[in-house]
Amino acid sequence: MDFMLMKTFKETARLMNITRAADSLGYAQSSVTAQIRKLEQHYGVPLFERSGRGIRLTPGGRQLLEFAERFLDLAEESMQAVSAETAGSITIGTIESMAAFYLPPYVREMKEKFPSTGLLLQTANEAELLHGVRTGEYDAGIWLERDIADPELVRVILKEEPLLLVARPDHPLAGAQTVQLADFAGHAWVAPERSCSYRSMLSELLAEHGIRPQLSCELGSVEAIKRCVLHGLGMSLLPGCAVASEIRDGRLTVLPFAHPRLRIYVQLVYPAGRWVSRTLAAFMSMLRQPAQSE
Repeated sequence: MDFMLMKTFKETARLMNITRAADSLGYAQSSVTAQIRKLEQHYGVPLFERSGRGIRLTPGGRQLLEFAERFLDLAEESMQAVSAETAGSITIGTIESMAAFYLPPYVREMKEKFPSTGLLLQTANEAELLHGVRTGEYDAGIWLERDIADPELVRVILKEEPLLLVARPDHPLAGAQTVQLADFAGHAWVAPERSCSYRSMLSELLAEHGIRPQLSCELGSVEAIKRCVLHGLGMSLLPGCAVASEIRDGRLTVLPFAHPRLRIYVQLVYPAGRWVSRTLAAFMSMLRQPAQSE
């Protein structure tokens, strides 16, 4: 038996409404319909039938519901037992900037409050993280992304992260009242690698306005980008958490640039329908709170 199919069937049987079941499970309505159809094909009988404006269980559906409830109860019991045996070990996939500048105080707090917990951080690019979350390589992923819905994933928005255009204090645009998109054609841009979400957002905007940016460097490391900016190789759009220290000590300055479409969020992501362990739930709860000061 497939756990997710049985969970979808049970929730649909409880609510007797596919649309409401989809909302409850965080799926698209078409996904719930497809899962019910898959079960019906597997057992060779219809599980629901129309009843006025709603649906009701067929005799076969009522019989399957008894087995589904027992199956899901047993699955939950086994998950709790395995969770206790593993002492709540979790693996979190994340991007370099989150691992370096956002997550450390939360990881420290987690280890202080739950010393028996095993929490492993692994870094990768966004595409690799998404694949790892879907396949179960990671219990969850934490990255920076625009607010995009995906019916197959649960996305927990932890906070909006400001995107700041930074440069050396002696940069020609440091004294400007405002920086426009057109300025990227006349001033060097130290860019993240192409797979970076906020690089993609800015590139899309520039392309829509017919602006060809003056690309200085294209780097996969936030630290490398900052070093290039500090050496006067151009300006760069980076998450606020990644440049807070350099701004605070005056080595970098924030240029007056903003655009309503350049909004990005720290998100924790895991597959819809996957059981959330008590350890992961505790970590998620911590991430929703301001980090403890050092």
